[in-house]
Amino acid sequence: MSQDMKSGEAPSEAALSLFSGLLRDAVALAGTGLASPADIDTAMRLGAGHPVGPLTLLRHLDPTVRAAAGLPEPPEAVVEPDRSEQETAAEVWEHPVGVAGTGTMASGIAEALVRADVPAIVLGRTRASAERLHDAVATSLGKAVARGRLTDDLHQRALAHLHLTTDPGDLADCGHVIEAVAEDLAVKQELLRLLDDALPVDTVLATNTSSLTVAEIRAGLPAWRTVIALHFFNPAKAMKLVEVTGPDEDVVNAACAWVRRIGKVPVRCGDERGFVVNRLLIPYLNDAVRALDAGAFTAIETDALMCEAFGHPMGPFELIDLIGTDVTAAAQSMLHQASGDARLKPADGLLSLVAEGRFGRKSGAGFHDHSSPTRSTT
Repeated sequence: MSQDMKSGEAPSEAALSLFSGLLRDAVALAGTGLASPADIDTAMRLGAGHPVGPLTLLRHLDPTVRAAAGLPEPPEAVVEPDRSEQETAAEVWEHPVGVAGTGTMASGIAEALVRADVPAIVLGRTRASAERLHDAVATSLGKAVARGRLTDDLHQRALAHLHLTTDPGDLADCGHVIEAVAEDLAVKQELLRLLDDALPVDTVLATNTSSLTVAEIRAGLPAWRTVIALHFFNPAKAMKLVEVTGPDEDVVNAACAWVRRIGKVPVRCGDERGFVVNRLLIPYLNDAVRALDAGAFTAIETDALMCEAFGHPMGPFELIDLIGTDVTAAAQSMLHQASGDARLKPADGLLSLVAEGRFGRKSGAGFHDHSSPTRSTT
């Protein structure tokens, strides 16, 4: 049975074995209350491209198949309360938005904002880095026009909404500022301290972290400074999911309403490393590497198996190579540090590739060879 639920056949024992860790983790996550079952399924569909969320998949499995695979029963499917009324009643964020950073994520977030008719002020460390972001957004918008996905008028209007600065004080009129710099705790903390010193007390600071927590990043800031997570997914201009968390429910409601306003889908979650998608996806990728290390499958066989069995857009090793073996290992290490769970320690095969400089697509080789049309595996 693929995840589109059309064939009526159960996934093979091998496929279920490789996916079982993620399925168990999804049930455990729902049990903690850190994310609702519906939000878990939505997050994995929109953030990982899975046709069906893991809890829905478990519900559709024949109980005998589920029991034979040692899988837990999923939480019952319930109609969850519609939180749109809360969001509608929340303060409406109609202000310009600051984006602190000039890398890939910052560029994607800035483009998503200006495409949604939201003025964006990008803070760069240097004028040159900020201008490179402007050029990247302009190029991306130009390609959208060439493909017929954007009119020239909307292209020009979007670019008119994009402003650059190297002075944090220029973000004073932004109701909230999204940091989108390197996934390094010290770097993020330094930036938030800089923003806290420069901006009004009512400016909301948002982190785009994917593997740290709001509590860790905001450590050292005054208690009154509001900090939340707005975790966009790459490419931010296209991906619909935004994970949202924070200690103030009213601010989270307002943030979710704003996410919908820019054409994205918010998912609420607790302030735990990895939030929902990375907390489920990264350990699953690690499980796949361990299976490869044990000689159970080749990378090509595994990728084909999981795409066929579950309808995933790409297999685990294709995905690791796309993310980067180094980035995957770093995210896995952060999860392991937070929990101490031996299963979450980065697999040897993953660390070996990082040590060899085989970082995936960006280096030309990872678990697959990307240097030529004919692909090979480790």
